[in-house]
Amino acid sequence: MSVLDTNKIDGIGISRDGNKLILLISDHLDWSNEYEHLIQLQNKMNSYIGFIDDQQYKEIYPNKVFSLFCIEVHSMYELTANCLKFINVINKQLADRNISIETIVDKFGKP
Repeated sequence: MSVLDTNKIDGIGISRDGNKLILLISDHLDWSNEYEHLIQLQNKMNSYIGFIDDQQYKEIYPNKVFSLFCIEVHSMYELTANCLKFINVINKQLADRNISIETIVDKFGKP
């Protein structure tokens, strides 16, 4: 699964304290076509936000109540300045819903 699979959750887990649901986006795309990449990322994030809003996670964790939600974007490549701005805007919009976006650059075996 990857950022291209907008209707699938790439990974899901719970924080150690049990209060936060963590959703993983696996982003293997480079930034050679930044606009298209941002559209793919936006579509994937919108799908995840819908997953949270619709409480679809209750199918996996039926007896859990979460106070926080985090969408972790694991990227194979360093994020562009425009991507970071985009994520900052989204974080501001989602703050009152206790949803945050975090980014992690994973080299996935790259030197």
